[in-house]
Amino acid sequence: MDYTFIFKINKDTISINTTKRTIDKKGLNNTNVIDTKDLRFSPEYIQENMDLVSTFLNVVILKKNITICTINTDAHLEDLVSLVNCWEHIDKLIFKQDITINFDIFMKLLENNYLSSMECYNMPKYLMERLDMNKKMKIITREKYNYKSTFMIDNLLSSYSDIYYKKNIVITTTFEGDELNELKNFMAINNNLRTVRFVNYSNEAMALVLNEIKNFNKKNVTIIIDEKTNDLDVVYKAIPYLKKNYKKYINDHNIKFKIKYSFEYKKKNFMKEYNLKLLSTIILIIIIILLFVFGVNSYKEYIDANKVDDQMVEINDILSEFTEQVDTPEDVDVIGDETQTGQTNNYAGTYYTNYSRVFDELLQINDDTVGWLKVNNTRIDYPVVQGNDNKYYLFRDFKKNKNSMGWVFMDFRNNPNDLDPNTIIYGHNIKGGIMFGQLSQLLQKSYLSKESNNYITFNTKQGNMKWRIFSVYRIPETTDYLQNNFYTKEDFKAFINMIQSRSTHQFNVTVTENDKILTLSTCSTNKTRNVVHAVLVETTPNTPEKVEPITESPTTVVNN
Repeated sequence: MDYTFIFKINKDTISINTTKRTIDKKGLNNTNVIDTKDLRFSPEYIQENMDLVSTFLNVVILKKNITICTINTDAHLEDLVSLVNCWEHIDKLIFKQDITINFDIFMKLLENNYLSSMECYNMPKYLMERLDMNKKMKIITREKYNYKSTFMIDNLLSSYSDIYYKKNIVITTTFEGDELNELKNFMAINNNLRTVRFVNYSNEAMALVLNEIKNFNKKNVTIIIDEKTNDLDVVYKAIPYLKKNYKKYINDHNIKFKIKYSFEYKKKNFMKEYNLKLLSTIILIIIIILLFVFGVNSYKEYIDANKVDDQMVEINDILSEFTEQVDTPEDVDVIGDETQTGQTNNYAGTYYTNYSRVFDELLQINDDTVGWLKVNNTRIDYPVVQGNDNKYYLFRDFKKNKNSMGWVFMDFRNNPNDLDPNTIIYGHNIKGGIMFGQLSQLLQKSYLSKESNNYITFNTKQGNMKWRIFSVYRIPETTDYLQNNFYTKEDFKAFINMIQSRSTHQFNVTVTENDKILTLSTCSTNKTRNVVHAVLVETTPNTPEKVEPITESPTTVVNN
């Protein structure tokens, strides 16, 4: 190749260019010729010494407090993006060349864990959506569209990213011809719409906008109508009609209508009706009621948590009754033991629990018992139940009493005897840490850095099973990871690839279409979920007779 890459530093930016001049290879090891403001490497040198080059440049980036990288060439983009992926201080990437980001570059970007934004000339919609959803990476495109409609001009929509990220739009015109087509295009592309403001209102324009909101399944949109520039008599008649006509969609998708009154209108019509003293009294009463409700709910949660603790004391007594200490080979590591294979074990032995006998006792208390789940170094150590639907145990404890804490339960669609390809277990994210309140720890790099924390124990009456974590992530509310059965092995493999690609932590674990996986799911917020996926790596049949305990060392893992 007759060109080299030049890395230049300017304030908070590192830029990557190419030049026809070649590198003096004899001078590469001469530190006296290195200029951190103008670094040069050949493409071959970068490919052969990727780790060395990336580490060296990373030191420069950290020292100079660089946060932006611009790539001013279209040569070897995959290699250059691989370099950027190693620079944890870079949170913005700019592609200066007028090229469309292709799938290969996208796959490299998907490996980046540090970028918060990226600028490019253009990018296919489905790739932009995946980066936005999976990596929370904002994509800015520069390609300008020659829109001439009033709608596009009024809303400053000149590029694809303008349309995609637009949250608030204004309507100043009726929709005819190209205007309607461009409204449809906007709704098809946009993924963030929150408000629609009618400066000039008409029933026809409102009907068209509301119809497109419904066609493209928009949620949480507020429609605002300006009082000052519109006839309120028309608006007051239209809104009740629209609410009735679109009632189900409006209620299910949280569509709201508001009128924006001018100051003059408020002063003329409302101010004389206000009684400041009455208003203050009402506000005070509302505050008292809210505080009372909060106190009652807090007290109820405290009582419910104590009930759960009492039941776990009883359950753990059963567990202890059928647990005994057994000898452990000195050269085998056990979860919880800090020693490694080949070293002397500091413990006299480990503990074997006869879960077959435990389940016999638990089934007498709750006939919905299907297993026992334990996650190392967390409070997640519970018997698992299964109801006739996924609502019953949201607010029922192990003894089937009403309880706001709920219980840890298996998806009602799963077969607890002959496990499905994907077995799904849910639990509330309780602030005090009970149920799945500590599942978020599994998303932390510091927790996963300990090898033994990469394993989960889930036992049933049929067998004791060990599962190895292969994907962890937080995701906006969705159900696409909650599929338990698949029509073909190809479908299952595609599902595995999808959930692995979402992981915020890289696991060197191979999962195939012939494996069985375990999914743990809980709320992170009302609109996000914490998710953990693990693959079955070891099974020991569960019988009333004593069997050898499953060792928890990664040295004993056997992939199915």
